Amino acid sequence: MSRAQNSAYILNAVASASTGTALLVQDYRHLILALDTANSANFTVKVQGSIQEDLPDFSAAQSVSNRWDYVQIKDLEDGTSVDGDLGVAAAGTDDHRMFEINTNGLRWICATITAYTAGNITLICKPFQN
Repeated sequence: MSRAQNSAYILNAVASASTGTALLVQDYRHLILALDTANSANFTVKVQGSIQEDLPDFSAAQSVSNRWDYVQIKDLEDGTSVDGDLGVAAAGTDDHRMFEINTNGLRWICATITAYTAGNITLICKPFQN
């Protein structure tokens, strides 16, 4: 039986291009993301992951001392994969979507909003462990 933990906000009604709150996820096997948009949101959000011991700076460039990468997520609506480098885009239509992250070995996750022009973005993570 999977045990669910409390949900945590990565992004909470954010209305700008910005980096969210990083979460320590090394003790969880499954992560479900709930993405909610409002006010004709127009943006791209990219999920980031890291195996680095210390918290990386997800808002800074990747480097030998700041090790993170964009990670693939799976859309729970139809099972399609979303390439981490491309992210999830919204173009003026508000929505609620859910995704799963393959967390095998990840220590940290975060998300960054890019190409922002309008709206509010909320991204919540619900971790599960077996």
